[in-house]
Amino acid sequence: MTNSPGQSLLTCGFQGAAVRVVVAGQTFVADFTGHVTLALDRNVLAQYEQGAVDVVPLVIEEYVANGVGAVIGAISVIKDTSRDSGPSRMTAIAPGAPFPAVQDLSINMNVSIPALLPNVTLRNNLPPNPGPPVLRNSNVTAFPPQNDIYQLVEPIELEDINNPGPVLATISNFPITVNPPTA
Repeated sequence: MTNSPGQSLLTCGFQGAAVRVVVAGQTFVADFTGHVTLALDRNVLAQYEQGAVDVVPLVIEEYVANGVGAVIGAISVIKDTSRDSGPSRMTAIAPGAPFPAVQDLSINMNVSIPALLPNVTLRNNLPPNPGPPVLRNSNVTAFPPQNDIYQLVEPIELEDINNPGPVLATISNFPITVNPPTA
């Protein structure tokens, strides 16, 4: 992102508890920690907070989640920088009133699960619908996030980057609690 006047980067940590991942028909559970860095226009955010605009566009600059679970072992999820994830945004539920709002974080991802799928990098597949995975908070009461919970809108089907098509794993849920930003 170019660092133009009004542009800001906001980095928030998060935790994901009891994330369910299905590999070869077997469900595994892992806990995650990570961070997300969002780019936004401070001027648009100020207009939003005043009720002058109803949407704040957000760009996910970085997304890193590292997890571990019994049997599944280590699992990492990072932003797929080779594919556009589409728009992330915060949208007012009622026009002219900034909160409550719905915040969507849309992100294509790369996933590795070395203990179960050694030497394989997975990516979310992109069927026509629903498109890139979306983590959603349907009841945002403040921005930036203050220990807000985000849930997957749809399960994430994962395919081998080098052999696209067959689904090798599915992330069936990925609840994360996003913490206030770090300095």
